[in-house]
Amino acid sequence: MGSAWSKKIVIADATGGSLLHAQDVLLLKQMDVDIEQISYHQNEDLVKLKGKGFGEGELIKFALENSMLLKTEDNFFKCTGKVYCRNFEVLLQMIRENKLQNIFWRFLNEDGALQRWADTRFFYTTKKFCEEYLIPAYFNVDDRKTSAETCCFDMLNQRLQMAKAIRPLLTGFCGGTNKPYFDSSLGVLDTSCPCWIGK
Repeated sequence: MGSAWSKKIVIADATGGSLLHAQDVLLLKQMDVDIEQISYHQNEDLVKLKGKGFGEGELIKFALENSMLLKTEDNFFKCTGKVYCRNFEVLLQMIRENKLQNIFWRFLNEDGALQRWADTRFFYTTKKFCEEYLIPAYFNVDDRKTSAETCCFDMLNQRLQMAKAIRPLLTGFCGGTNKPYFDSSLGVLDTSCPCWIGK
């Protein structure tokens, strides 16, 4: 997670570990990036019962309640572990120019087909929206019946305006399968991807 306009990164981990070594933190500080690492041990039985989406909601809630860097911010980007957004600067400029407070994108298949899912790997939101609507959507997840992506999709349809915008170009690996995510152009959908926005 990172704040919108400053170089601040919060790394939240649910395994009780610390992902960056001291040398990595020092290197980032030399680049004027503030890094905060916070962690806790998630309730593995509950996550096994409810699913990884529920665990992700728990982790976001933990970060908002425990991060010193996030306490001073109104908005933040969330980016899933093992994922990098290659066009972050372009998206940041679009958010600034349009004075967006929230933007979430639809999940697209490799063939560009729309799913009845929100893409929860990467988004930009206010803490208020996250606490009031997004985290409760995550807590409705039960992987035996419904996914986080579906619960968030339903909530976003009710709470935000539909639009089209530049698509985040995400490189990385799926946490569940460790396989690379689809990472190629989708033509016109790269610049006109269905999304939800709030101003």
